[in-house]
Amino acid sequence: MSIRLRAVVLTALMLLSLTVPISAEHQPSMNEAPVCNADRNSTWTVGLVYCTDSIDIGYTLFSPFSSTESFLIDYEGREVHSWDSPGKHRPGMASYLLPDGDLLRSADISQQAIGNFSGGGTAGKIERIGWDGTAEWSWEFSSTSYITHHDIEPMPNGNILAIAWEDKTESEALQAGRNPAIASDAPGGNANVWPDFIIEIEPLENNQANVVWEWHAWDHLIQDYDASKDNYGVVRDHPELLDINYVGATGNQAGRADWMHCNGIDYNELLDQIAISCKNMNEIYIIDHSTTTEEAAGHTGGIYGKGGDFLYRWGNQQVYDAGLSSEQKLFGQHDIQWIEPGREGEGDLIVFNNGGGQNHGYSSVDVLSLPGANGTYPLLSNNTWGPQQPNWSWNQGSEMYAQIVSGAERLPNGNTLVTDGTTGTLYEVDLNGEIVWKYVSPISNQGTMTQGEEIPAGNVSVALGNALFKARRYAPDFSAFSDKNMTPGSYIEHSTDSCPSEDAHPWDRDGDGCVDDSDNDGTNDPFDLCRGHDDKIDLDNDSLPDGCDDYVDSDGDGIIDENDACQGFDDSIDIDNDSIADGCDELLDNDSDGISNLEDICEGSDDSIDADSDGIPDGCDATPNGDEIPSNNSDNSTNQSNEHLTPEANNSTNPQTDELQTQDIDSTSINTNSFVAKVAIGVGVFSIALAGLYFRISPRNSKGEGQG
Repeated sequence: MSIRLRAVVLTALMLLSLTVPISAEHQPSMNEAPVCNADRNSTWTVGLVYCTDSIDIGYTLFSPFSSTESFLIDYEGREVHSWDSPGKHRPGMASYLLPDGDLLRSADISQQAIGNFSGGGTAGKIERIGWDGTAEWSWEFSSTSYITHHDIEPMPNGNILAIAWEDKTESEALQAGRNPAIASDAPGGNANVWPDFIIEIEPLENNQANVVWEWHAWDHLIQDYDASKDNYGVVRDHPELLDINYVGATGNQAGRADWMHCNGIDYNELLDQIAISCKNMNEIYIIDHSTTTEEAAGHTGGIYGKGGDFLYRWGNQQVYDAGLSSEQKLFGQHDIQWIEPGREGEGDLIVFNNGGGQNHGYSSVDVLSLPGANGTYPLLSNNTWGPQQPNWSWNQGSEMYAQIVSGAERLPNGNTLVTDGTTGTLYEVDLNGEIVWKYVSPISNQGTMTQGEEIPAGNVSVALGNALFKARRYAPDFSAFSDKNMTPGSYIEHSTDSCPSEDAHPWDRDGDGCVDDSDNDGTNDPFDLCRGHDDKIDLDNDSLPDGCDDYVDSDGDGIIDENDACQGFDDSIDIDNDSIADGCDELLDNDSDGISNLEDICEGSDDSIDADSDGIPDGCDATPNGDEIPSNNSDNSTNQSNEHLTPEANNSTNPQTDELQTQDIDSTSINTNSFVAKVAIGVGVFSIALAGLYFRISPRNSKGEGQG
């Protein structure tokens, strides 16, 4: 019994405590926090300018051209980590995060290089930097006859793939069947050419490395200019080879020594294949990595039996005389890669199609479904490869026109991370093409920018001062982060926080540093009952603001306001049944005789019917025909007549009856009040007894429990 009593009392106390108000300062948020919440396009020039809850949560890595640093930011645009090049080198151009948290980046040493390579994207060195900034490993691949450039690719076995130029002299070019009429901008006025090749690097201790595999485009040429050369043939009949006399670049780039300008590389471990993007060919290629270096120099060998010849090519059939300019699909593209397993479109290729040389003047991101299966790509009947068109494509028209650099990556949730490198802008778009995240790099050629500043012009005419090559996104469960402090710091850019004492994330949509009250109703968004509407407007007093109330019934008549025929009154009260609620009815006429109830002489009958014209409507007239009533019935007829007269007439008779009625009413009131008083006294006595019993029993139970 004692346990039950205690439970009753304690429950009552708990219920009572719920009625004690808690100050807003200490209230927990009653609304679920948004994942990402920013819309600052009109006020912010750099940093996180837009995001929604549809983002892919992760960390984004980018390396600005004008800086020796690489940055890792969270989806709110806050800096989580950064690395500085131990050699103080600017990127040349790619950077990747390794599974142990180290940063792998290509470094631009073109100012110190001894060769005469002058193409865009020059590197020459690769750096591996520890999470703590320590120089773990670095290695140069640069001489008078070769140098790395643009992209690198970390491999699952710890090795690194890299793109490089090799210098071929004018005589070597002629021996390979090159037409001497093709211009070249090689230094010294000669007609040298720089074909691309790929190396696989095995890092060793003490900044050493082995080149364990190579593939050279120079080993896979075809030409129809000089019949005396071994590689002479019909170009169209050999889509697996590259025409040394094709010039795809236009304007002042036509025929330059940087003939191919390969700028992107990716490795597919499942297929043991390599994809490369070559801008000046307007094509992408797939080659076999399962070959030996010797097999890669020939036309047989490897898993796929074709040596180092192209297994697949796509984008510009003109290069091998199999199409027209109107059929060209790629225009100066960058950043080819396979979509990773488990992601939307896995196994397809994704590429940033820069759009250079097109009339429409915009860039796009294109996804291609590869023909065939298991790494084999059958030719079509016209000796070309499909598909005819991308299976997914996204663009913003002229809003995004990056003539150089840039990239794209398909993310785990199906969204796509897009780098508009020329403006330093990163977009995340969903499969419907909606932008769900937008970030603008705040690192420019003038240094770290202040929020609101205009981005300065770049060092080249087609790019701004905050340009970058491409960005990569890493999931929160990426192994590199397992033992790292991932607490975000502040924004990279300089900015003003209007509410430094508040932790406004993620409730700071406008970016002023303060928790938002987006609907200006005096209640901050975390505690807002009705987002987008004024919480104080509650016409029906049901504690639910009208803006979020599907059932606003201000007059409590069971009919919502928008359907209420008589606002402020009960629509169901219609005494005269004329379909007009009485509260809004100018004429209440129960008997439909055209006379309102207040003025009606004979309720229930038509006042206008008075056959004997005696001023008493027939419905209330004992002698409607004018006949006299017998004397012995006079009293009864008088009483009957009085019953039908107006209330005022009835009230003027029999004052004694009125006194009795008043006494009955007073007596009822006294009895009711007496009953209420007795109940109140009883409740009070019971409460006192209950409290006393509780305090008497509690000590006894305590002793009993101790003895048990």
